[in-house]
This record gives sequence, C-alpha cells and structure tokens, in this order.
Amino acid sequence: MSLWLACLLISPSAMSQAVTDWPAIVQQPYESLPRAAIGFKPLSQAADGRQIVSREEWARKRDELSRAWLDRLGRAPDKPDKLDVTVEATETRPDCALRLVSFASEGHDRIRAYLLIPKDLKAGERRPAVVVFHQTTPETFRESVGLAGKPELAFALHLVRRGYVTLSPECYIMKDKESRDHSAAELARRRPGWTGLGKMTFDASRSIDYLETVPEVDKSRIGCIGHSLGAKEVLYAMAFEPRYRAGVFSEGGIGLRMSNWTDPWYLTTDMKKHIPAMENHQVLALVAPRPILVMAGNSADNDASWNFVAESRAVYEILSARDCIGFHNHKSGHTLPPDARELAFKWLDHWLEFVPR
Repeated sequence: MSLWLACLLISPSAMSQAVTDWPAIVQQPYESLPRAAIGFKPLSQAADGRQIVSREEWARKRDELSRAWLDRLGRAPDKPDKLDVTVEATETRPDCALRLVSFASEGHDRIRAYLLIPKDLKAGERRPAVVVFHQTTPETFRESVGLAGKPELAFALHLVRRGYVTLSPECYIMKDKESRDHSAAELARRRPGWTGLGKMTFDASRSIDYLETVPEVDKSRIGCIGHSLGAKEVLYAMAFEPRYRAGVFSEGGIGLRMSNWTDPWYLTTDMKKHIPAMENHQVLALVAPRPILVMAGNSADNDASWNFVAESRAVYEILSARDCIGFHNHKSGHTLPPDARELAFKWLDHWLEFVPR
C-alpha cells in the first residue's frame, strides 16, 4: 500500500476533507504503465485535425460525441409525468430505516428500489445520497442492502452506516426470471431500437427523479457507485445524467473489448462494427468535469484500464479538473476489498462534501 493511500485510510472523518491531492493517490502510481495501442481516436483532436485547447472547442467535440453515443443507445421514450411511488415494505433497523419502494419507469414498467435512511437524522436535515447499482447474480438486488450475497458488496448498508441516504434500484434484466436474454428480447419487442444500456441509463435518471422527492435528501449532492453490471450503469449514468455529481466504477470492464458490452442486454452485437472508432474513453470523457474513479481488481478491469483514464484525463485538464478522474487497481479479483472500498467511499465523501460519522 502506498504512503498516500495509507494516510488516506487513517481517519474516516478528518482525512476526507483534508486530503486533496488525488492525483498523487489515483494517477501518479500508474503513470509509468505502458500505454497500449488499442486504436483510440484522440479526444483532444478536433475533426479538422487541430489540437483542442479550449473549453469552447471541447464543448463542440462533446456535443458530437454525445449525439453519436445517444444514437448507439437508441431513442429513449418520454418520461412519465408522475413517479406514482408505492411503498411496498418497511423495516426498522438499529442504524437505519429501510423501505422497499417502486416508482414509474416508462410505459407500464416500474423500478423497485431499496431506500435506506440513517437513524440519526435531525428534523429537517438533508443528507447527500448515493445510488447503488448492483452486480449480476440472482440475489444481488438484495445484496447491496445486506439482505443476501457478499457482505463486502453491501455498499448501501456500508454507506448508510457512514451517514448517507442510499437508493438501490433493481436493473431491468433481473425482473424476468427466465434469463437476461429474455429480458433483452422483451425490451426490444416493446421498444424497438432502444438498447438495454439505454434502458439502464433511463432508469438511472428516474432514480434521481425519485430521490429528489425524498425529504431527507440534499438533491445537490447525489452520487453513484456500482460493481460489475452496476459499474457499467455508473459510467453511462454519469455521462448522460448531469445530476449525478460523483461516481465510482468498480470492475465493470471499462473497455468495450474488455467485457460483455455487446451482449443483448447492453449495446447488442450491432455495436461491434463501431469499435474502436467508438470506445468508452469517449463516454468517460463525457463525464468531465465531474469526478469519477475507476476501480480495478485484475479481473474485468486491470492495468490496461488505465489507458481509458489517462486518455480521458486530457479532457479533464482542458476543463481545469485534473483532480477529478482517477484509477486504482487493488488486484484482489472481481470484488471490492475493505481498503479499496474505503478509498472509493473517501472519493465520494470528498466530492460530495460530506464528513462521515
């Protein structure tokens, strides 16, 4: 463990606001890694070949990239006028209140989600909130709140104990008990041309719509974190929903050729013909200047993922936000071990301006 990371993990409260040299922690340790030749189209190059050096030039490039990627995601439907919230279950725990809620997504589809609210809130107090996107196993909808699965991945439970409000929405692919392929096929039948990842991104936006109605939430301080499938949702939620202020991407396989992005429930096989002219360093750059941290474990993500962060950092530098992008490889496999999880939470603490209890 580096000296900087060891110092960062010393004190849950004092260090979160005191340590501000993020490049020393999540950039400098990786600067010497070899940069692979994987066919990136340079982000800092305009269509006419000139180097992009100004915010105005990047804004034009950003608009081009955003339109291209929204075309790949497919046309989203209009949002319903109402959320039509239903509380399906409640539970009082020693350190938080748990509610299983559902609210309108699009058409007749609804999103189920676990809302956790800390018990120590004062009357009228508003806290920052974190949307927790789950991984892909039969029990992961319940895993994030500690009702099943791996305790180390119960991010919502860890975060509510830290003092955050959390929302853990269910991904659309988990609703069909037959298979993810069946879920994707049903979506394609119902919404021709709209990809599964487009649906996930839409639902991530609806999750913020819901959180903005929760009295205990400071709607100006909403972040997100996700593992595996959930990491993919984080990347696209951050890119296309500006109300997410900070995010952590854990072991999602950030490169389109590093993971299963072309499966039917994500971008579909049609995406293959667009790679590498289109790659996720472009989507990562669409997040700028908001903070995002890519976490690797030498499984879905590894040191090669640094290529995406390093390439996107050029855009963060144009926007005077170099500190706001980072990478960490904990090398512990497809999980998020305690030290790395604490680093991820410190990232959220810092950028959401929150001192944990």
